[in-house]
Amino acid sequence: PDPSAPSPSPWERLRPTRVGVVLGCLLIAALILYWVPAFGLGERDLDRMGGLGLISVLPVPTLAGAALLVTVFASLLWRNREHRGLLLVTLLATVVSLHALPAVIETEPRFATAWQHLGFLEYIDRTGSAVPDLDARWSWPGFFAAAAFVAKACGVDDLTEVIRWWPTAMQLLYLAPMFLLVRHMRASWRAKWTGVWIFVLSGWVGQDYFSPQGFTYLLYIVFVAILLVWFRAPRVLWTTRRPGELEVEPTDRRQRAVLLMVLIGLFAATVPSHQLTPFVMLGVLTVLVVVGRSELRGLPVLFAVMVAVWVGFLAEPYWRGHFDELFGGIGGVGGNVSSSVSGRIEGGSSTHQLVLYARVALAGSVMALACWGWWRRRDHKYRERSLLVLTFVPFLGFGMQSYGGEMALRVFMFALPGAALLAALALFPRTGVTAKERERDQFSLAPLAALMAGLVLVGGFLVARWGNEPFERVRPGEIAAMEYVYEHDKPTARLLWLSDDPVNTVTPAMPWGSKDMERVEYVPTLAPPDPVLVSGLVKSLKDAGPNSYLIINRSQVISLQMDVGYSASWDTRLIRNLDEREELRKVYVNEDATIYAMREKPDGSAPKADPGPIGPQVTWTPWSVVGGLAAIALLVLLTTREVVRVAVRPSVRQLQWLQSTFWFSLPLLAVLLASLVQRFLTMA
Repeated sequence: PDPSAPSPSPWERLRPTRVGVVLGCLLIAALILYWVPAFGLGERDLDRMGGLGLISVLPVPTLAGAALLVTVFASLLWRNREHRGLLLVTLLATVVSLHALPAVIETEPRFATAWQHLGFLEYIDRTGSAVPDLDARWSWPGFFAAAAFVAKACGVDDLTEVIRWWPTAMQLLYLAPMFLLVRHMRASWRAKWTGVWIFVLSGWVGQDYFSPQGFTYLLYIVFVAILLVWFRAPRVLWTTRRPGELEVEPTDRRQRAVLLMVLIGLFAATVPSHQLTPFVMLGVLTVLVVVGRSELRGLPVLFAVMVAVWVGFLAEPYWRGHFDELFGGIGGVGGNVSSSVSGRIEGGSSTHQLVLYARVALAGSVMALACWGWWRRRDHKYRERSLLVLTFVPFLGFGMQSYGGEMALRVFMFALPGAALLAALALFPRTGVTAKERERDQFSLAPLAALMAGLVLVGGFLVARWGNEPFERVRPGEIAAMEYVYEHDKPTARLLWLSDDPVNTVTPAMPWGSKDMERVEYVPTLAPPDPVLVSGLVKSLKDAGPNSYLIINRSQVISLQMDVGYSASWDTRLIRNLDEREELRKVYVNEDATIYAMREKPDGSAPKADPGPIGPQVTWTPWSVVGGLAAIALLVLLTTREVVRVAVRPSVRQLQWLQSTFWFSLPLLAVLLASLVQRFLTMA
């Protein structure tokens, strides 16, 4: 459209066009095609899932509906007029369709770790405390404490429906800061909508379940959006290249002070809630300051002190026993990349390996498209810096911990907001500010390219996101089996479950830990590749002592078959051989799980529950006390400096105060660092 033409009236914006009506009808048809056949799927249909996961049992009309959703959105990009309402409805329908599918068709809420997190809330609700000795995540209890408080305040006792719909709700919430983030882009409306759309179609990483990571990721996107919309350099200089960012949104000093406090609050909320997210936020902020895309020059120091204080003092129970695990991976880029990428593809079913290869291919494709977007913008005389920072700073995570082999997934997830917007600029690099650009956009085939990319991404999403569903799905019989264990866990119980690597593979595929986390000990036990050799299982169960059980559950068996390569009849033969052992007896059995115990009760009695001391646990030495006092003074001083810098009008007096407080903060910082070094060296 011509910028000199009068802006349309509100009625003209809302009045539907003939094409809009047609595309709206196609959207309704897409949703009918997608959902009506899916509603007919039952537990028996889901039991037929193969190595590709959920897509292997989805009806063809459902897949056609997903393709039609992509077609409707891409068709809206062809039009000269921006149909905002229809674009938004199509985007929301895409999010719900892709992410709510298991919530609708599966009987029980999915994903084992989400059930374990319910156990964290149950323990807080029952005892009112967090115990770091029970689980490393108790050293970062912020999310669980807040969730338990909200549940209690709302009078909600059963959170199973919450974890069912939590992923869909989080994905919808992610859209709000993404729409805020695109407000800083000097780009066309097509590029902005396409960027958010690619973000949605690439959200297959699967960290949106009920967890600290899923929630703090939302805080991260809000954090970077506020930074780039309101806290960049106030004046953008035009040279031979146009800046890729718009001018800063106009605000007065009071509003900027409030936004600054929001930024500090967002970061402060992530520090006690998650181990990784604060480091990504700090890295992005620091690099934005270095490249001149943020004027909050003192904020990285404040945030670094926050992280150091929490890790050095309040997370002591974790690093005191896991020092090598916490810091041993630092600098090991090659090993961390290998364990996160190639190490997760080795072995297992050849069909299921396609799911893992699909993830690598999708992530690589989005990143390649992002790089091409940067190049095309450069070719069109636009200078991109902010989006490059958002896209590539998270890759520094490979130089930190391997994060249990999941670092590659986390890196891609944090890089996605910037990468998706850069990928959109690969398709729509022009902004339409000149007559020549508007003329070229009228004959562009970019919407067709967006359609092709969207079809690839939505197909890849269904494979990459739901490819693990055969063992990430939770079956009703598995929940019933766990309820049996909880009914017999007084004073304590040990539950042996099957693992191919009891040292490294320590997360079972079953709804574990949702109750009595201090009473039930989950013991990974080597699953014999030859199901005839069950003597090791019998011995492990006997050695576990009184009130110990061995569980064979369907999800864990499928995990061993798909991820490790155990035979299709392995579980049937294993159970038959266990049944033949006279030392064992079945104490519980259904179609999804079998539980064994020793026929003769072992000598002795089960120990009483010993969860350990309530956290946080800080070992106070003279150096620690001095360092703690210096940390409090430093946090107050640095926070005040940033508020004064933003809220007070520049003057000689303000500059003198900022300089004097800077020099005063250096001794406090030195004392704090010396205290932390002393603590790490003496307590590791």
